[in-house]
Amino acid sequence: MNKQIQVFTNDPAKQRIVLSVSGKVLHFAKIKPKYARLVGTPGTDIKKTITITREKDYPFKIVKAKARNGRNIAFTLEEFSEAGADGYILTIENKKETAGRYADTLTLVTDSPVKAAIKVPVYGQIVSARPKPDSGKPVRKKATGE
Repeated sequence: MNKQIQVFTNDPAKQRIVLSVSGKVLHFAKIKPKYARLVGTPGTDIKKTITITREKDYPFKIVKAKARNGRNIAFTLEEFSEAGADGYILTIENKKETAGRYADTLTLVTDSPVKAAIKVPVYGQIVSARPKPDSGKPVRKKATGE
């Protein structure tokens, strides 16, 4: 990461100084995808799976999971371990039964002093199903002079 910062001073000789900051960003965990977007029609199975993979340098356990609101979603959290990687599978399911939008945030509390919580945004958009025409032919209307 490289960033530049402008500092304005009251020194007439150097009224503006540009500072450069650089460093390597270390990730606590890999979260794919970073958020859940649940889109579909009412009454259908709308789910999203998010994989949270631990980084070897930052071992942690998720000790608690909670939704900010929780009214429109349900979720499960399962631990996994495969060759060279371990972590959690977070499955989020839509519970909203009417058309509309919602937003929520899942907070996954960890036992790590490095990062106490992981936040996962959840966005939902439930759309009404469009009515299907009775036949494949377009409907024609006659214009009347009335």
